[in-house]
Amino acid sequence: QVVVAGSSFPLVPAQLPHKAFLLRQLDIMNVPVLTLGGDVVTTLDVTPSSKLEDFREQFCEVVGPRLGNVTGAADLRPRVFYCGGELLPGLPLIAAGIRAGSPLTLVVTAASRVVSASEDGTARIWNPETGDCLQTLGTVGWEKRGIVQDGALRGGREMIAAVFSPDSTLVLSASSDCTAKIWSAQSGELIHALCGHRRRLRSASF
Repeated sequence: QVVVAGSSFPLVPAQLPHKAFLLRQLDIMNVPVLTLGGDVVTTLDVTPSSKLEDFREQFCEVVGPRLGNVTGAADLRPRVFYCGGELLPGLPLIAAGIRAGSPLTLVVTAASRVVSASEDGTARIWNPETGDCLQTLGTVGWEKRGIVQDGALRGGREMIAAVFSPDSTLVLSASSDCTAKIWSAQSGELIHALCGHRRRLRSASF
């Protein structure tokens, strides 16, 4: 027997799946999407058989403008979670245990990127999926020891290490010119040069 909404139906091959069950798959249900802080971002109008790709456009229409106010929004990726697990494409909501009123959680993370440091005096940010260089930090061919002019570092030697900040909006580099530097991951602009060491740096971290 198949139990649907507390009622049982005999297993009749010609009638499977049962009409009542099929109708339930077409029911429109409201599913709220919340931030980690509990604020309601939007309410989705979906069916139990809906998948992430089915309501992605509806979701992005609401979430997109919110991300537009965030620095580096182009590098941010919205993800949807339910009960601690991420909702992935291809999985029907009903299969994930989601019913009408089940709260989904929106988590915005930085898109996957890689940062490298080189003896040519630059750090580079890469897209690991395409291999494209997204941003170059510094200038190739910095051979002379860095000097400070107008409060900013001009020139320098090879970069030894580079790391992203926790929110991936900044890059911190360590150089052989005895400085650490903070860069904008979005624009590639040098924000601060941290001077004071007397020997070459080997690493740096946030």
